[in-house]
Amino acid sequence: MTVTSRAELEEERDFLLASLRDLETEREAGELSDRDYQALHDDYTARAAVVLRALERAPARPGRGRKPPPPVRTQRPLVITLGVILAIAALTGGAVAAFSGQREAGAPMTGSLPDSPSGRMQQALQLESQGKAADALKIYDELLETDPRNVQALAYRGWLLKRAGLPDLAMASLDRAVAVDPRFPDAHFFRGMVLYQDRGDPAGAVTEFRLFMANNPPPEMVPLVEDVLKRAMADAGQPVP
Repeated sequence: MTVTSRAELEEERDFLLASLRDLETEREAGELSDRDYQALHDDYTARAAVVLRALERAPARPGRGRKPPPPVRTQRPLVITLGVILAIAALTGGAVAAFSGQREAGAPMTGSLPDSPSGRMQQALQLESQGKAADALKIYDELLETDPRNVQALAYRGWLLKRAGLPDLAMASLDRAVAVDPRFPDAHFFRGMVLYQDRGDPAGAVTEFRLFMANNPPPEMVPLVEDVLKRAMADAGQPVP
């Protein structure tokens, strides 16, 4: 990963975490309904999970400290565009190439990342954090053709499909991820979001969120998932601590 690529991920992380803080202020000021707050909070939390996982894999920038958070943007971009949704629904390499349209033919998808399973996974996470979901899906599928038990590719492929409005396909991929490695926390978080948002099963989501918390998740994600967990518990009629 290039220094520029890591800097972009750090900027996206800071933007998402700042946006999560701003949501609280906007709701308290009456600028957001509870429903809009929950939808945006869940979206930012899940996007932050992708970015933080990508940063975990990225080398540190030598001789430089963390960048200060950028100014908070008022316009919140949609990660999945209509073209990407159609590309994912088609699930073909040709459709992915046709709809991605964000790089020249033959150009590398990202910077100078190694052409290894780990490097390819890093490419996909970086692309997904940038909203280039079609290119990310293509990499996940290529990784799974080589190794059908790649738990990270299975989990993040499932999350991408969930965001594209394909919860059944998403859950199938996430179920495979959990079967391969039940201790991979991200798969449980993504399963919880499908159960909570798409299947109307907050009790099932609570179980998955707790499994996420119990399996050494990224520390930055803990308070964010705790908030979603509490809302799922309330919706399931369970006592909230």
